[in-house]
Amino acid sequence: MTNYEEKAKLRGSVDITLMGPDGAVKERRYIPNLVVQSGKTYIATRMVGPNGVAGLAADNRSSSTLTSCMSHMAIGTSVTTATVNDTSLTAEVTFGGDIAGYDRAVLSSSSFSTGIVTYVATFGVNNPQRTNTSNTTAITEAGIFNSSNMQVSGGTMLCRTTFNAVNKGNDDTLQITWTITVS
Repeated sequence: MTNYEEKAKLRGSVDITLMGPDGAVKERRYIPNLVVQSGKTYIATRMVGPNGVAGLAADNRSSSTLTSCMSHMAIGTSVTTATVNDTSLTAEVTFGGDIAGYDRAVLSSSSFSTGIVTYVATFGVNNPQRTNTSNTTAITEAGIFNSSNMQVSGGTMLCRTTFNAVNKGNDDTLQITWTITVS
């Protein structure tokens, strides 16, 4: 009898591109990231039906028992190192003070190919919108979630990463491409 030992690994990487109002690339970065425990649990729950029952057809599931697909990306301003037990960004951008506008970005693209999932989101003009004289936000963290609303439940966080500040002005566009590899 053959003994098999498999150790599935999840690896993530983040490509960040900051573009000015003219569309020219101002900055580009590649950053490794952490798939957090809530993300690993999320992946496992997607393999079975509601209440852990495998093999149920999609039309036999109610929307209240399904785990929502990853749908949004969030950005924040904390430099606290990501840990496997993180369930949210440490300092997600929020309304208040001189922040007049912010929304989690809808994943504009999600694709899968041979063990690789890629998500793309864009934080456009005035997202976030600052009203102070500098009109820039020092973005230092990002995460992927299955919820648009951080105020109600926040949703499940799949991944989190931190990085040196990317200074996004109100007129800039920040595109983040997140790649998760299962091997």
